[in-house]
Amino acid sequence: MAAKKHKTVESELFVYVDIRGEAVLAGILTLDDTDENHFFAEFTYVQSYVNDPRAFSLDPLNLPLSDATTTFRTESRYQTLGAIFDAAPDAWGRNVMRIDNAGARVTENEVLLKGRGMGVGALFFSARQLTPNMRKTYRLPEVSQLESLADLLADIDQGIKPKGLYRDILGSSWDIGGARPKTIVRDAEGEMWIAKFPRKGDSYDRQRVEFANLQMAKAIGLSVPEIRLAQTHLGAVLLTHRFDRQLLPAEHGADPIIARRHFLSGASLISPSVQIGKRELDGPRGKATYSYARLADVARRISSHPVQDLLELYARMILNVAVHNTDDHLKNVGFLKDEAAQTYRLAPLFDVVTQEGSAKHYLHIGAAGRESTFANCLTEYRRFGLRSEAAAQSIIDRVRDVVRERRRYYEAAGMSDEEIAHVEASLMAWRQPGG
Repeated sequence: MAAKKHKTVESELFVYVDIRGEAVLAGILTLDDTDENHFFAEFTYVQSYVNDPRAFSLDPLNLPLSDATTTFRTESRYQTLGAIFDAAPDAWGRNVMRIDNAGARVTENEVLLKGRGMGVGALFFSARQLTPNMRKTYRLPEVSQLESLADLLADIDQGIKPKGLYRDILGSSWDIGGARPKTIVRDAEGEMWIAKFPRKGDSYDRQRVEFANLQMAKAIGLSVPEIRLAQTHLGAVLLTHRFDRQLLPAEHGADPIIARRHFLSGASLISPSVQIGKRELDGPRGKATYSYARLADVARRISSHPVQDLLELYARMILNVAVHNTDDHLKNVGFLKDEAAQTYRLAPLFDVVTQEGSAKHYLHIGAAGRESTFANCLTEYRRFGLRSEAAAQSIIDRVRDVVRERRRYYEAAGMSDEEIAHVEASLMAWRQPGG
């Protein structure tokens, strides 16, 4: 826990956790971000939550649930209190809020409140204490509105502020992670989907590439959420079913309840030190923190099925090498709480997009660091519970056998020959010896 510093401005928020559709007060979050170069936050569980038999620690590694007197402090959104800030908007949502705020900076408490509880996981925030069983409902755009949404998000991406009805629809995009245009939509059955939109200037259709990559992941046998492709006049939209939301059956004629599932990112669980900068990424501290092996260590500690999750994580690492997804940072791996226990499972795969212009992965692969080669994948297999090189090689072969047929998946996703050639030029691992 970081040492407490003097704070000139404080914002106190109530942190709620969704337990089977009920809003349960978990604790109090105090924030101080008086300027962009200063950040301080502290969190304390409330006694009612500590006493609640349904309660669970918001992060089993960094926020143990023991009493209501311990205060957890941080000077970074990723360290110690990462579980709480997992529910906060990322670059895209913050950009949308800034545009809506006429370009003015939005404070962290405003960011959390404006998100309206649509962020990843089971946590949401309120400036005042809610009454028991109080649930906030917000209008979400429908899948049928994708054409209008494409124009709206394209304008926002260019810094144009929407007006009137569109501003209300815009709220559904505030809490979504990542840096690219996206929003939440609802289908006819009430299920939620994350819709990813094209961006002006893209050299290839990233939505179709990700669709193809996830279809390959499914063929490999990895856990993949339901996905769909939709076409708009601006390009393809990738729809990914929200695996952190569960539609509960209606009771006594009432409307169905959408319950949130608790989610923890790899970044929140690993809790990287704010003192580790990009220059140290390839040094000892960088490798000890930003690596697939470190994620494997986390899975071993919190997973209810560690053997399966470790094998899946290993195969995902190989897939990222095979399709050159070098944007494989700690926020792009997550864990979902096992509803029947205090343990977790590796969340379904997401954000698997072939990257151009980046030779190295964000995370360390093996003994050769962040190098994108199949040989590198084979160097530290024991960290994933594999006992022999032959067992590790069989997983590499399984991934390679599927990705070797990638052109078929690209064509099925509607990619042109020119786009396929562009993506192929980025696949470094296949140009290496043994590729």
